[in-house]
Amino acid sequence: MTQGVHAPTATKTPLDAAQKIVAELQGMTIDYQALALKFAMETLGLQLPTSYAQPTPPPPHLSSAAPPAPAGTRAQRTDIKSFTTAKAPKTDQQFAAVVAYYYQFEALAPDRKESIDAATMQDAARLAGRRQVNDWSITLNNAMRTGYLDKAERGAFKLNSVGENLVAITLPGNAASGKANGSAKKKSAKKKTTTNKKKVTND
Repeated sequence: MTQGVHAPTATKTPLDAAQKIVAELQGMTIDYQALALKFAMETLGLQLPTSYAQPTPPPPHLSSAAPPAPAGTRAQRTDIKSFTTAKAPKTDQQFAAVVAYYYQFEALAPDRKESIDAATMQDAARLAGRRQVNDWSITLNNAMRTGYLDKAERGAFKLNSVGENLVAITLPGNAASGKANGSAKKKSAKKKTTTNKKKVTND
């Protein structure tokens, strides 16, 4: 007796399988459909191919280094010693005006002061390499009488317009102008002496 020959089954295609899956899933909620697909894939040991996965966009490039600050954006500030040297005050009263001007306009913001006192003067003299006086309070009072400073709160003094103009415009003293004026005075005196000698001789 010959054995029965099984008729070849029709070859299944992915589309056929998909149609059957869709037919089974129709009528279910979306959550149930997703759960059914998950169970089916886990049972078959399948994972979604990477070619079908949604590509994750790369994160935006973030530069760790901060852009350099433009040149010249930071204000260049001088120290009290350099400022005093540049202004070259000739008296202690002028130095008091220089110190008041520096702390009001030239110092860094955290160090600025609207008024100065004896302690400020003592510290400024030390930083500027200037000799200390016996009592800076007396110097400040003299600078006030000279017209460079005004009285502020007790023991403190504030720069006024005269002192401001002294530091901003007058100082340092114009050495060339001074020499010229001195030469002119000497020439004038010499000329007068010569004229007087002539008069005496004529007489």
